[in-house]
This record gives sequence, C-alpha cells and structure tokens, in this order.
Amino acid sequence: MNPHPSWIVPALLGWPLAHLMLTGLGPWGDGIAQLVLQPTPLLLVVGLVLLAAQGGVTCCDRLPLLLPGAWLLGGLVGLGLGAELLQALACTALVTAIGLLTALGVRLGPRAFLVLGAGTVIPVAMVTGSALAGHPGALPALLGQVVAIAVLCTVLLLPLAPPQPRWLAIGMRVGGSWISAAGLLMLAWLARHPQ
Repeated sequence: MNPHPSWIVPALLGWPLAHLMLTGLGPWGDGIAQLVLQPTPLLLVVGLVLLAAQGGVTCCDRLPLLLPGAWLLGGLVGLGLGAELLQALACTALVTAIGLLTALGVRLGPRAFLVLGAGTVIPVAMVTGSALAGHPGALPALLGQVVAIAVLCTVLLLPLAPPQPRWLAIGMRVGGSWISAAGLLMLAWLARHPQ
C-alpha cells in the first residue's frame, strides 16, 4: 500500500478550478462554495484586493465593480463554450504573478490596474465557467460566485483602503508573498502531475 496516496496533495490544495461541488444548498450555494473552497479563484480575488489597496484610493474604488463584472463576463463566455477548458496551469501562473506584484509592493496606476485586473479575472472566470457548463444550475452557480466575489471584495477593502499605517502595508506585502508561495506550490504540483 502506498503510504502517500496521490489524492492528498490535490485535496489539500483544493485542486485548482475543479468541477462544481454539490453542497446541498442549491446551485447558488454551490457556486459560492466553489469560489470559497478552491484556492485559485479565492487567491486571485484576495491578491487583487491587496494590489488595489497598494495602488491607492482610485484602484480601491474601481475594484468592487471590476471584479464581479469581469467574473460575470468571463463566466458567461466559459458557459457558452460548451467544453471544459483545462487551463489550471495558466490560471495558477496568473495568481502567482498577482501575488508577486503585491509582495514586491508594485503600485499600479488606475488604468494599468484596470487592464491587469480584467486580464487576470476574465481568463480564470472563463475556465471556471466552462467547468460549470455541464451542470443543470450553471447560471445560478455563476451568479452566486459573482455575488460572493462582490461581497468578499467589499469586506476585504474596508479595513485595507488607503491611507494605511506602515504595519498594514507590510502585512499586505507579506500576504502577497504567501499568495505567490501558494501559487508556486500549485505550479510545481501541476508541472509534476499534468492534467
């Protein structure tokens, strides 16, 4: 018997962008659970919130509209594809890049942040939407994710909005380093065990 079952690491990492989890809460709750229980979309949202907080008030003001809108657009495109996109490696690389930018303390202007935010959220949402496509409650599940992203983004931005004390700015950079470390761990796992 193998002492290290091959399912342990993917279970601990919450296998990136897996299929819809059935929670018994209906499609709406299943969509929320998928967002919260899987690391790739959750780390992307948290990383973009931290990056927006570093970027200033304008980025923080735009993020609660940017994230849900881009997720809805990408998810609808993914639902319309009809076939599942298997791009966990690319999506994890995007999350890792957001974590690195946050850890390095990069301050993006509002336009650059808008392009980067939409450019990372839409592909991840497309992959997630394509994974939902075969489920009967795909659209309510996607809408549940959009609402969960809007709430999570707003709640996280409240204490992080500028101006921040020095300790909080350092804490946000540490959070970015943890996101990038988790992304690198997932990238190493995916490279070792391709889909």
